[in-house]
Amino acid sequence: MDYIIGLIAFVFVLGVIVLVHEGGHYFFTKRANILCREFAFGMGPIIWKKKKGETLYTIRAFPIGGLCAIAGEELENDPFKNRETIKLKIEGGKITGFYLDVEDIKIDYPIYKIISYDIFDPEETDFLYMEVVDGEMITKYPVDPQAIIYEKKSEFQIAPYNRTLNAKTKRERAMVMFGGPLMNFLLALVVFFLAGLIQGFANYDSSVVDNLTEETPAYIAGLRDGDEIIKLESSTIVQEVEVWEDISQFMDDYQALGELSLIKVTYLRDNAEKTTTLTPAVYVYNGGFVGDYTITNKVVVLLVSKVENNLANNVELLAGDQIVEIEGQAVASWGDVYHVFENYSGEEENWLRLKVIREGKEKEIKIKPYSKTLLEKQTTTSGEAIPAVKVAMGISPTYKFSLIKSFSYSGKRTLASFTAIIDTFDLLFSGDVGIQNLSGPVGIFSLTKNVASQGIAPILNLTGLLSVNIGLLNLLPIPALDGGRLLFLAYEAITKKKPNQKVEVALITITMLLLFGLMIVVTFGDILRLLGIRG
Repeated sequence: MDYIIGLIAFVFVLGVIVLVHEGGHYFFTKRANILCREFAFGMGPIIWKKKKGETLYTIRAFPIGGLCAIAGEELENDPFKNRETIKLKIEGGKITGFYLDVEDIKIDYPIYKIISYDIFDPEETDFLYMEVVDGEMITKYPVDPQAIIYEKKSEFQIAPYNRTLNAKTKRERAMVMFGGPLMNFLLALVVFFLAGLIQGFANYDSSVVDNLTEETPAYIAGLRDGDEIIKLESSTIVQEVEVWEDISQFMDDYQALGELSLIKVTYLRDNAEKTTTLTPAVYVYNGGFVGDYTITNKVVVLLVSKVENNLANNVELLAGDQIVEIEGQAVASWGDVYHVFENYSGEEENWLRLKVIREGKEKEIKIKPYSKTLLEKQTTTSGEAIPAVKVAMGISPTYKFSLIKSFSYSGKRTLASFTAIIDTFDLLFSGDVGIQNLSGPVGIFSLTKNVASQGIAPILNLTGLLSVNIGLLNLLPIPALDGGRLLFLAYEAITKKKPNQKVEVALITITMLLLFGLMIVVTFGDILRLLGIRG
């Protein structure tokens, strides 16, 4: 069932992003009066199609891309080159249809011998024609600007020069290319706004807890949604609590002092005062695991999980492992573990050697933590930086609806997504992360499946993040992408001459093949991670 829900969410998220992206290209194509031959959702074989006006609308088999086929964007081939005869459909004294492969087409139209023609109008004479032998005479027929060329089972509309991309101004062409990423950014603003409306915003004016999950220290200690914390105590700190800031201040002081004591929590439930003793947890983000922050000498891992943005590289550590040694240094408390990872500044290729007790037997393992540099450039879904390590009770405040904050959240989350993705590009090009850390369709599906179980707001947040991602990726100066087309346009603006179209098409083809190869490699890595072979 989870996979069905995940698949539905995956198709929805990717479908919305692709349709909006290609819709951006389509919108500015129409505004510039450029012929759009096909508007497609998906890739691969066509499973549905409908012709409306001059555009063919299609749905293809694989929902991982789309197409807005713009006349003049690719190298146009002359369909009449080296052709001596043709069948013509003539209506009202104009040619409205060209039928190629006259021997294969059984439509009963007369066959003409071609003398000369101009259906592309590169000189912009505003007169399209075809000169043919009609009986014993040579006749020049005008051609309808929307005439259709039929070839076996395919058909496409002719594109006079004034209806092609190349005929338009630099500003119009730039907007056609930029239209897709622009709509992705606008989509991010919209879905982040909707997410803000749905999820609400933390009510820091109270100390009531909400959204507790079963694995959190607070839940294990007996706290439940709706409990109001009024006092926190450790061995050295006593904090009266009125608002959420008081809780945050207590945990900051607790962490800064390197406390090893349990936390006594006083709270109100149904107007009755209650107390409980809470064992905090250490969240080791750059190691991808969680454990009790206890005063005992046993350092037992509670949970090994993939943290935000799939940061964990852990492949050997298991829940239930008791850590007794890290890089030859004895571990006596979670404080020891905390300080190791808090101060860890190694590079990505460095592994840490751990000695653990598993099922009564001592075992040496290794984990590959992320460096602080990487973690500082990563963000959670809320746009906040992920710490290397954190001591926490696992509580969160109640949330309330706010229209104004939703607008603010939309802008901040979009900007945070921009920053996070650009930082990721920086890490990729600097070598701090490699291709093995990238995700393709399979990885996105796995992430979407996990997020879908959390509700609508997380799905919307993921949609916004991916939409910004797609928008920025398409703006990279790579010939096969929108950014590459804009680069060619910049070249034209600087040199005052258009790039050689054959060279441009060749570069686009080569980079498309390279990107396809990269997609195969990334997808293979996603599959390995899904199977648990790669961390």
